[in-house]
Amino acid sequence: MRESELRFRTVYQRSPVGIALVDSRSGQILQANPKYCEITGRREEELLGVDVRSITHPDDIEQTSEYLQQLAEEKTTHYETGKRYVRPDGSVRWARILVVPMWGKGETHRWQVGLVQDITEQKQAELALRESEQRQRLALQVGKIGAFELELGSSRGTWTTEFAEIWGIPSGFAKDFGSFFSWELVHPQDRARIQEAFAQLAQSREPSEAEFRIIRPDGVMRWVCARGLVIADTAAGLLRVVGVIMDITDQKRTEEALRQSEERFRVALKHSPIAVFNQDRDLRYTWMYNSQTPFSDSEYLGKTSDEIFDPEEVARGAEVRRRVLETGVAVRHEMQLTYDGRKHYFDATIEPVFDSAGAVIGLTGASMDVTELRETTEALREAKKKLTEEKLYLEREIDSELGFGDIIGLSKPLQSVMEHVGKVAASDATVLLLGETGTGKELVARAVHRLSQRANSSFIKLNCAAIPSGLVESELFGNEKGAFTGAVSKKIGRIELADKGTLFLDEIGEIPLALQPKLLRVLQDQEFERLGGTQTMKVDFRLIAATSRDLAEAVRESEFRSDLYYRLNVFPIRVPPLRERRDDIHLLVKHFLQKCARRMNKSISSIPKGTMDALIGWDWPGNVRELENFIERSVILTQGSVLAAPLSELQAIAADEKIVDESLEATEREYILRALRESHGQIGGPKGAAARLGLKRTTLQSKLKHLGINPRS
Repeated sequence: MRESELRFRTVYQRSPVGIALVDSRSGQILQANPKYCEITGRREEELLGVDVRSITHPDDIEQTSEYLQQLAEEKTTHYETGKRYVRPDGSVRWARILVVPMWGKGETHRWQVGLVQDITEQKQAELALRESEQRQRLALQVGKIGAFELELGSSRGTWTTEFAEIWGIPSGFAKDFGSFFSWELVHPQDRARIQEAFAQLAQSREPSEAEFRIIRPDGVMRWVCARGLVIADTAAGLLRVVGVIMDITDQKRTEEALRQSEERFRVALKHSPIAVFNQDRDLRYTWMYNSQTPFSDSEYLGKTSDEIFDPEEVARGAEVRRRVLETGVAVRHEMQLTYDGRKHYFDATIEPVFDSAGAVIGLTGASMDVTELRETTEALREAKKKLTEEKLYLEREIDSELGFGDIIGLSKPLQSVMEHVGKVAASDATVLLLGETGTGKELVARAVHRLSQRANSSFIKLNCAAIPSGLVESELFGNEKGAFTGAVSKKIGRIELADKGTLFLDEIGEIPLALQPKLLRVLQDQEFERLGGTQTMKVDFRLIAATSRDLAEAVRESEFRSDLYYRLNVFPIRVPPLRERRDDIHLLVKHFLQKCARRMNKSISSIPKGTMDALIGWDWPGNVRELENFIERSVILTQGSVLAAPLSELQAIAADEKIVDESLEATEREYILRALRESHGQIGGPKGAAARLGLKRTTLQSKLKHLGINPRS
């Protein structure tokens, strides 16, 4: 591990790419390598604790915040963008940034890594290129075209004002061309070539075009493009040259500037990890620059990738590029290539190239070798994974020894519950605890909170069944002063108190139906308004709900909203009743005995075997709560060092419950039979047995099945 850490530290310190570790919540810089400090123009101690947005160009802050929000909401697994840093001296540096979250899916967001590459020179080259192209377009838009006609024999001709302006000669009509025009006006270096071209034009009588320089009478040199054609004037027996001439001086200057700009662009890319290329519709390379591979750029020309690399490796990339050809929509993808005995990874952006009719005629793309970035990221991810696994292992060891704090037991049903708790605790998923009353659902909820990333924040609980229905909304959401009669001051609700922590809603099935949409909204949007208030409050809490009701049945009976049920039922955990974990009764009895004896200042050292067997054999309809109360009563009754448990009370309770159950069932059966007789066996409808009994039709059918009653008999 030390060697691995040393290698990682060496890569981190000497990396040609800036690396910054940023807190995902506050945006503060936690760590920065030397290259990142160089790019931002600050020392590491000046960067630590600084919000990364404070050193970002003002025009880029909003986009940076939006990307960070998408990352936090897991709408994306990473992002890459260009942004500007403002140095202390006021200078601006452009950078390409790849931000990767350092958490797994469902884990609490802690920190993220930004890999930063200085692309200022590239941006300057691109800006210079755009300016050069703009000048070229402007030159073409305002360029003037001159026309002329010349008799070959007499050298007489006519020309337009634009023609005269280009050559710097007076304009005229039917004048002696030769008196104004001389080959001396053609640049000496171009004169012989143009004279030869003119002679060939007179002989071939085919259209011809030439570019050359002229030196006007005022000494100004201009570049021109001339196009001409010899035509025969049969009636006059003459040959005439007609043509046009364009001043392309600005265009030539623009082309030279563009050439210089392209050269600067090539120089800027020469030592960068970016390769640019063009491909035709057959995916053959027509141009490649800075390939970043052992192959020269010329070796790519006329070939496809699978003619150079392993066809299986390039198959996916070829499929992506064919899709761009078919759809005309740009894509970005990662491809893997193997050369020099090592796997390399490239981040490629592919853009379609259109002709004047809008058809895709090829591709242009740029790719960057991100192998080092990927390896660095993977090394960081592996280190984080290892630390996470070690943390989870230690937590499991501690939980195994301590039994999750107040949760006592080693039975398999309880271990299954604790395994589910260990899996869901690290996430922020909503947990629904199901089980009979008295099974210890609140203890399980506290265990989830204690093992979560919110353990250092509040654990707020509310028993929905213990509060009058009219006050539940105020307890949950709070209220403003004067919101209702008796609201003499502002009250903070449990949801607001649970911000950054955990909210435990016990007996969630008892929450009023009218209040359920408001609870659903705060679960979905993490925002609410206090009762009587208008200000929308933002909260960040984790919900754990518990119920002893069958919520699915309540949904079918329209007593509980289905959308809220599905929102709560993200990760259900069933807490088993005590009768399903009899192996734990022995431990629980000893635990409660020590707890009660210590509180009452008694010394009880032993439990009779018969008493323990009876306690283990009892079904405990009240579960752990009933067991604790029974042990407390036994401790009170005990005078010596041996526990004196009133076992006869358990037998009496069992007999009473049996009598009550039989009596209630008989009474219910009689009422149902009477309603069936009065409705002549009809169950549904306004005159059916269900309406007479005040029950839903489905509820009555369930009772008929349970009691074994045939409605038609």
